[in-house]
Amino acid sequence: MKILETDRLVLREITPEDFDDLFTMNSDPQIMKYVGDGSVRSHEQMINELDVLISHYTRKPGLGIWATELKTNRCFIGASGLVYYDNTPEIEIGYRMQKEFWNNGYATEASRGLLEYGFTQLNLEKIVSSAHVDNIASRRVMEKIGMTYIDNRFHYGCLQAYYEINAGEYQERDQTKRSR
Repeated sequence: MKILETDRLVLREITPEDFDDLFTMNSDPQIMKYVGDGSVRSHEQMINELDVLISHYTRKPGLGIWATELKTNRCFIGASGLVYYDNTPEIEIGYRMQKEFWNNGYATEASRGLLEYGFTQLNLEKIVSSAHVDNIASRRVMEKIGMTYIDNRFHYGCLQAYYEINAGEYQERDQTKRSR
């Protein structure tokens, strides 16, 4: 099921057919370097993780991690979505892209779409995000989409740079962009 579309991307629910793409992405040390403790997923771990990802769609309607594809050819390029932030009530934007698709603006584009979806479809009051403090590329994405750096926090097993944006800030930024 399609969740949202941007100019170049489609975000849709993950299915069992996505296993190979997810396993390839999550078993790559370069991609996983800044995810949690940096460990890659084994085949067995990915089987369990896939079940958890798919179960989110029924347990937490409107939230989840979604396959991120190029609109032109439906090529799987990564995963992105809105989920609970590390066992808190806050909702966070998360994204992970296959390395051959890095530096093309896809994480930024998916994240902008997720902000719009979160604030306009889910009526969220605030959306947060975090990245390993040394993950400059992910931190840059958060800044590009208008999130504000708050502080560093220990989450997901490592020190994370924590960012947030509230609905009012998002609406103000969106109106300013439209008036140009």
